[in-house]
Order: sequence, then C-alpha cells, then structure tokens
Amino acid sequence: MRKLSGLIAACLIMFSCGGSLQEHSSAPEVVTSSVERNGLVFDPFGTEKEAPIGIPFPNDALWKETGGYLYLDTSNVDDVAKKALYEAINRLKIRGFSPNTPLIVPLINEIPVDTSSLKGKYRLIDVTSEEDQTNRLTFKQDGRYLKFYPVKPLEPGHRYALILLKGIKDVNGNDLIPPQAFGGYYLQFKDSLDKAYQIANVSKDNVLEASLFTTADKTLSSGDLGALKAYLLSLQSNPDTPFPEIEGLPYQNIGEDYKNFDQAVDAVLGLIPLSPELRNEISNKNFPAFDITKLKELLEKVTLGETFDIKDYVKFIPVFIGNGENYSGSVYIFQHGLGGYKEQAENLLGDINLPVVAIDLPFHGDYTKLTENSQTECGGGKCFLTSNVTQNRLNIYQAVFNLRLLEKLLRAGLYDIDGDGNPDTPSKVYFLGVSMGAITGSIYANVGSPDKVVLNVGGANLISIVDTAKNETIKALLEATGVKKNTYAYAYLLGIFQLILDSADPIYLAIANSTKTLLQNAYGDTVVPNVSNEALAKRVGFDQYTSVENPDPTNPPSPSPGWYMFGNEDNWVHHGFLLHTEIEKYPEAEGKLDLQFVENAQTAARKQINDFFNQ
Repeated sequence: MRKLSGLIAACLIMFSCGGSLQEHSSAPEVVTSSVERNGLVFDPFGTEKEAPIGIPFPNDALWKETGGYLYLDTSNVDDVAKKALYEAINRLKIRGFSPNTPLIVPLINEIPVDTSSLKGKYRLIDVTSEEDQTNRLTFKQDGRYLKFYPVKPLEPGHRYALILLKGIKDVNGNDLIPPQAFGGYYLQFKDSLDKAYQIANVSKDNVLEASLFTTADKTLSSGDLGALKAYLLSLQSNPDTPFPEIEGLPYQNIGEDYKNFDQAVDAVLGLIPLSPELRNEISNKNFPAFDITKLKELLEKVTLGETFDIKDYVKFIPVFIGNGENYSGSVYIFQHGLGGYKEQAENLLGDINLPVVAIDLPFHGDYTKLTENSQTECGGGKCFLTSNVTQNRLNIYQAVFNLRLLEKLLRAGLYDIDGDGNPDTPSKVYFLGVSMGAITGSIYANVGSPDKVVLNVGGANLISIVDTAKNETIKALLEATGVKKNTYAYAYLLGIFQLILDSADPIYLAIANSTKTLLQNAYGDTVVPNVSNEALAKRVGFDQYTSVENPDPTNPPSPSPGWYMFGNEDNWVHHGFLLHTEIEKYPEAEGKLDLQFVENAQTAARKQINDFFNQ
C-alpha cells in the first residue's frame, strides 16, 4: 500500500514545534496515560497493509496519489485468480468501495464508548447531494474501533463526510481524547469538510474528527466475472492471453442479473416435456438443479438440435416432503441455513402443520456437486461461503434460481404432495427460510411470487455478517484468508468482498413488501448479528421491531406481518433457535442463554409461523 506522502507532510506541521511521534502520535500502540479514558486515533504514518487501521476507513486520502481512484496493488500478489480480480477492479476506475462498506473509526484503546453519548453526536453527510443521511447508519464498538454499518445503501458515486462531534464519552464519563494529527487532514480537505459542516449545521469548533470517502458507482458484472474465468482458463495454456475488457455494472442496474431469471426458468420448464429422463426424475420426487453457469450452453444445444447428455448440465437432488397428509391446497417451501440440510424441516412438522417441500442449498446435503457428471464434489456447506468471493456470488444466484424453479414446478402440478400417487397443484405456495436460507430466500421472494414469506434470522449487508459475527462458523471464513482483523489489509478485504457481493446482497435485492412478510430475529444473535437483521428489515419495509422479551408458548406473538425480535438483554436467543435448542453450540453467548427461555422462544416462534400461514 502506498504511503500517504501528501497527508503525512501536512500532518508533520502538527509536530514541527518540538517533541516526537512517540510522544504525541495518536496511534494506539504508543499512547500512555494514568487516566482510564479513551479517545480517537488519527495516525497516517503507518498505512502498510499489515498495520492496524490508523485513520478512518474508507478514506479518500488513501487513493490521493492515484488520481482519486481506488487502486489495489497487485505487484506482490502471487495467486493468479486474485491478481486478475484486483486488476479487474482497478479497471473499473471507481473512487471508492461499495456503498455498503462498513465505516471504521480507530480508537486509542478498548475502553467502551458510552453509546448513549454517541447517539446524536455523529453525522453522515452526502456532500454530493448536500443531504444529511445519518439515518442510514447503525453502529457498534469492536475493541479499539467504532464501526458504522449502512442499514440502507449509500448513494453510489457520491462523496460523504463522517463527522464525530464533541461530547462523546467513554463509559467512565470522560470525553473522548481528540486525535492530535487531524489538523493536517483538515487542511488538505478543507473545502469539502467545511461544506459538510455547513450541511450538517455544525461548527468546526464542535467537530472532534471528520473524514471524507467516496462510494463506488459500479461493480463487476456477471459478464465481467465470466470473462475473467475464461481468461484464467486460457492463461493455463497461453501465457500471452490478453486481459479481457471490463464493462462494469452500474449500481442503478444492480438487479440486472436477476432481470431474466424467469425467462431462464421458463426455458428450463420447456425442456421437461421433451425429456423423459427429466420427467422420470421429477415423478420420483427429485429436483432438477440446473447449473446456471451452463444454462446458456444447454439452451443453445437445444435450439440447434444438437445431442447432449443432460447429466452434464443438471444435478438431480431429492426433494423432502413432510406433512403431506395435511395437504388441502397450500404448501410451504423450506430452505435451511449454512451447514444445514433439507431434512431439518422435520423439526418443524409438529408445530407447523402445513405440508412442507424442501431442497438442499448448493454444496449441502445430497447436493454435493453442480451436475451429475461433475468430478468436483464438496459437501457440508464448505464450498458455499468461502474466501472465493466470486464463487460465493454465484452460489447465491444458484440458490435463488433453484427456489424459483421449485416454486414453478409446484405451481405446475408436477409433484405428489399428499402421497396418493397423483401430482398436486397447490393454490398457495408460501416460503420459510432460516439463516442463509432466509438470505437467499429474501431475494427469491423478490424475483419469485410466494404468497407469504417468513425470514427467520436472516440479514443483509453481507460483509457486516462476516465482520461482526462471533460464532466460529463465520469466524473461520476470515481465518481462511490469513488476514489479521482490523488491519488495512482486512479493511480492504471487506471492501472488496462487499463490492463483489453487492449484486447478490439482500440489501439491494430482497423482497420490499412488508404486507406479506414476517421477520423473526434472535436478540444477541452471534451468527447473523442484529445490525444485519436491521439492514434486511429496512429493505423489506420495517423500521422498528416488536420486542418479544418474554416469549410465551401459550400466547405466541401476533401472526400479522412485521419484524419480531425474540429475547432481551439478559436472555438472548441463539441463532438456530427455530430448529434446535442446543445452547452448548454457542459458547460465545455463555451466560446469556437459558435453555427454558430458548425453548419458549422456539415454540412461540413456530406457532407464530403456523398462525401466519394459516390465517
């Protein structure tokens, strides 16, 4: 990473009257004080990738030497695929990271900040449109860092100012120590910062710290990712393969990849009458999971009348059907979470009496490869959410495509739901997704047409899940990257991940219909944290949740559409509560989980879903 030479030169003014960096820098490693108090860090001197974040991030100062454009240094990147991805991002010529990137503000130490004093003492100003957009952020403290997460996407291609005002205190009642080197930064960006202060209606003298950053106006399109894949394949045999043209996907067209979903689904449905093998598999209660990356090739062969082996393009996976004996015209689709499997729907049969149809997420359960003839297998969810961010995006696309296809197969009357030997055509198809199933399902609910939707412990702003989760399942994803948390390398990694995942993120793509949607969240969730729950809720159309502080199995919450939070500050509810009550699986929440309380929450939540579907 390049040094911020211009910024450093300006900051040196602050130290020109004697003293040394060791005595005066606001870097957390060197601050000493006999008073237990916290403060802000503004240390532009160490911006190497392994250094802890020392200035608010993202920050326009970081790419001042590259003409204001985000630049990822590829000179020391040995991995060919990663290097190609970074080069593709560089060719987008964007001025920052995703509009959903967390904003990170470094502190001197880990003394907790008094959150009540922080409320009302920060501003997010859109300098481009001259608007106060503070309500698009929520915040939490992560050790030596304050982190602000977008719960609504910021505007693409806009310049923003994050302003912290005087009066913020730590839990000991002390005002935060101001950053000593901030004056040099202010001098470099004086015009824009003064404009932001004016929009925020705050005095410069009342500002503790402010920083400027610009959001990306585009990300990589599916076409770009496909071109990169072809480039990497060609590179194996031809080292002189030219780098592909990168077109980019403007954020105003972020849903472009889903625009033709139904057209592709209908094309697949059109193959069923033509293929005895497809018809036979479906009649045997299997689901034809077509590999979406090979659909174009398959449909071209069909159009040209070429012969092909259908098993090169599809994986047949078993369909789970439960409560079929209760069928009377309605059914719900169930989608499990990361590391789960379709048979987890069995746990719900006693409390939710409707028939349920379930399939596995890609690389879960019986769905261990994308086609029958594929030589690559991976199970247990290990290949669904990984450090390969482009594959993660495709996995979400695949899951959404499968759910929409399953809905259309059900509505076409191709499955025997009640077990009488004859296919059934339901008049109502509902949806229930848990965890990752709620994330993929929230997008499916937007591009599909389920009659009612339940999203249990889902979230949006995907990188906020990775950054804030305390459970080992998600933390292992970060550890696999080899990047130390809260370093510059880590901050860049978050920005890259979110940039690529934006076109598969519910914050842009989830259902935006609060009249047929029920959200259930767990207070203190350590896997999909409450900041991510809030981002999804706001996308759906809910601003406030209904607190279910003391869930009563005999008196479940209202079955009306809404956002419901189970648990309270003293009694948390763990992430998997709808499916199981094994609190020992969440050691990070020890002391906050009571078995009886979680059991009550589980029964109440299940009964709420049952009432919601049946009303």
